[in-house]
Amino acid sequence: MTVKIMSWRFVDIDRIDGYFSAALFESIGKHVGSGRVDETVLFWRVKTPTVYLGYHQYVEDEIHEDYCATSGVQIIRRVLGGGCGFCDKNQILFSIIGREGSGVVSPDIQKAYSCVLGGVVAALKTLGFEGELELTRSAVYMRGRKISGSAQGRFNGAVLVNGSFLLDFDFDEMDRVLKNPTKNLAEDVTCARDGMITLSELIGYDSDIEYVKNVLKRGFETALGMTARRGALTKSEIELAKHLSKRHKSRDWIYRLDEKRRKRLRRKRGRGD
Repeated sequence: MTVKIMSWRFVDIDRIDGYFSAALFESIGKHVGSGRVDETVLFWRVKTPTVYLGYHQYVEDEIHEDYCATSGVQIIRRVLGGGCGFCDKNQILFSIIGREGSGVVSPDIQKAYSCVLGGVVAALKTLGFEGELELTRSAVYMRGRKISGSAQGRFNGAVLVNGSFLLDFDFDEMDRVLKNPTKNLAEDVTCARDGMITLSELIGYDSDIEYVKNVLKRGFETALGMTARRGALTKSEIELAKHLSKRHKSRDWIYRLDEKRRKRLRRKRGRGD
């Protein structure tokens, strides 16, 4: 009996604007969920330093806003849950975008993380290292330090598991940008550098990014039991992403929860609570 291997689309857009990246994976999710495009593996890197804020997080609780404003760090509220992550050009960012009910990405949240992050572990093995799943933090660790984190979201019939793979990293900048830089790291670390590790540190030199991308792609193919064939974005996906990016850039969207909290507090003070 021949087992049919599912075919996905692979899109690598390399370095793009952070706001547009959040709009793009949301757009692709809507298209995948409706069946208009194939399930997709998306790779990208950010042009400028970026903080991806979880959908349910407050900017003022997580981020040094003044520093970001003066240093050109973009603050982006994504449509996925989870904690915030600081990203720069030295990370491969990925989005595994499946269709709910297709049988590839599990409907169970933890199993979905396990499956997708298994792709990162498989890639590390090809590179000569033994990665370890840390599902309590939705991450992959090496030598007790995080090399890949992730977040998940489900909407419009799609399930997205996004993550990062550290080639290199500006740890000191992360400490300056985030108010709680060790929040999603091991409990005993006091700064980002002590709780995270990069591929460059593991191998002792800068890696060939195109080679690592190919290894990571094959890791996801192995973990998900599919073949990801290089493809292109459709005109509809790009147009919707352009439309959604206007919302992602707006202060109303970025500070939506902060403003709701301020309104609640004003009402309480008005009632004398």
